[in-house]
Amino acid sequence: MRSSTHPTVSVVIPTYNRAALIARSLQSVLNQSYQDFEVIVIDDGSTDETADVVAGFRDRRITYTRLANNTGAGAARNVGIQASKGKFLAFQDSDDEWLPKKLAKHMLMFEQGSPKLGVVYSDKQRILKNGTTRYHESPAIIPSRLVNPTTQFYQVFRLGIQSTVMKRECLDAAGSFNEALPALEDLELFIRLSRQCDFCHIPEPLVKYYETEGLSKDLYANWVARKLLLKLYYKELLIPNAAFLLKECLWLGKTRLKAVREKRRRAAARTATGSHPLQI
Repeated sequence: MRSSTHPTVSVVIPTYNRAALIARSLQSVLNQSYQDFEVIVIDDGSTDETADVVAGFRDRRITYTRLANNTGAGAARNVGIQASKGKFLAFQDSDDEWLPKKLAKHMLMFEQGSPKLGVVYSDKQRILKNGTTRYHESPAIIPSRLVNPTTQFYQVFRLGIQSTVMKRECLDAAGSFNEALPALEDLELFIRLSRQCDFCHIPEPLVKYYETEGLSKDLYANWVARKLLLKLYYKELLIPNAAFLLKECLWLGKTRLKAVREKRRRAAARTATGSHPLQI
């Protein structure tokens, strides 16, 4: 194992009020057969015992930073990126698990790949709330393509951030997470990365993705994010992907009132229970 002061891989874990789950996530990283990494936990203003759970891990490769306020997943990951030292970046979610050979298989692909290879990603096991397991196949990524002509949606949709490892130089060239997006910030980053480097797909489930309450279930956050995505890529969508652009505009119009009602319902629930924004 190399010194944690010069790790090859930096693993960034943003978390918010996941004291009951983060130990499982952290342990799955520490159990990797590939051990040349650091782990950077960014606590996005938790009000539970997350700090105590992380402190219980006696591993010098783990660093813990607690943010004063809840800033969102993108901002928390950006703080982790700034603090990281590795030549490669990996992102774990605080409620998911990596299989033991995940990092080893990703790094092998980088060793065997071309200099243009910047992102390696795998499939996932999706664990539903009732315990049922489903195979989650990640999409094929074609450099610079914005919309998949078959699915008629962004080609990087369904590519999970926790299933990827990326070169720092490619991330630096693409830019960090867009903090203006309340959801789908990983999707937007993948769009930019697809214009900087090649992607390599490992057709094997190396992540256990647990279905829990979070930003992916927040209709209003997703509505706002999809609207912002159209603003960001409107010119590119206008001519070659006009059908997709029209479909997204129709979806935004159709779901607007439902999304606003969902926002109000969640706000009322938070007020009644004294809770805070959704977990990440």
